Amino acid sequence: MFKKNLQFVETARAFPNAGAAISAPESAPRQTRLSAPSSLYRQEFWMIGIWIIRVIPRKICALFALIFASLYWTVARSRREIVIQNLLPATGGNRNEATRVAKKLFHQFARKIVDLWQYEAGMPILQLQAESSGWEHFVKANESGRGVLLVTPHLGNWEFGGPWLTRRGVPLHVITMAEPGKDFTQLRQASRARWNIETVVIGGDPFAFVEIIRLLESGATVALLMDRPSPATAIDVELFGKTFPASVAATELARASGCVLLPVYLPRVANGYAARVLPEIPYERSALRDRVARQQLTQEIMRAFEPVIREHLDQWYHFVPVWKE
Repeated sequence: MFKKNLQFVETARAFPNAGAAISAPESAPRQTRLSAPSSLYRQEFWMIGIWIIRVIPRKICALFALIFASLYWTVARSRREIVIQNLLPATGGNRNEATRVAKKLFHQFARKIVDLWQYEAGMPILQLQAESSGWEHFVKANESGRGVLLVTPHLGNWEFGGPWLTRRGVPLHVITMAEPGKDFTQLRQASRARWNIETVVIGGDPFAFVEIIRLLESGATVALLMDRPSPATAIDVELFGKTFPASVAATELARASGCVLLPVYLPRVANGYAARVLPEIPYERSALRDRVARQQLTQEIMRAFEPVIREHLDQWYHFVPVWKE
């Protein structure tokens, strides 16, 4: 018992300041502000969007969202440049191609936001769920008796993975940082709860990860985003030939719980969002005591996503710098 509690403590210590603020104050230097989400990502604007999607037909909302995306692309030159720089390594350094994909990405993101508002407004979304592949990988993982940690990048519409699973009788727990504002966090929790999805908010207390470890040890299914970690949970890997900070949380949780690591992603396709489950990422749990082994396992996870991101590069949604200088 003492050894297990010590392991919990060691894992919790791996996530100091896990709930650090995700937006910078307006008094911060310009570069610092650009490294934080846009000021448009606020609860007030989000609530307006949810209200609009309830009273205006979706097609009209989508049209106006695309117009706004085009306008934002034109006027937000600094933010636009960040996205282009994020995409350059995946295009082999071809700036013209990165610019073309970035402009398409802004439009894809606008469509995604409308779909997300529809989801969070409690409106029907099943018509937006397209075909799936790789379900057999999840069945195999689930039958192992170990917890299943679903790892995914910021690609497509990851929120739609919850309803996709719960409709198949799989309870899901989602790990998330606190949103900018208490009510915003509660809004997200409530929208997931409609689909019987539990939200585990990682705030200022790093021991919140102990709850996640216990969930995984009990055989639960937990979802984690890999590619935008806080500085405290970042570890360097290689992606598209460049140094990229990925989340070490997945390998720390694997070390602590022995869970299955299962990569998933949900890209937008012609008729909605497809659910893709990739094969399990194997590992030797005892080897994960070594930090180098945890870094190598994190590298394996990101390597599995590299061709996926390249294929759906216009849906890899990062509006802050992602490459390590």
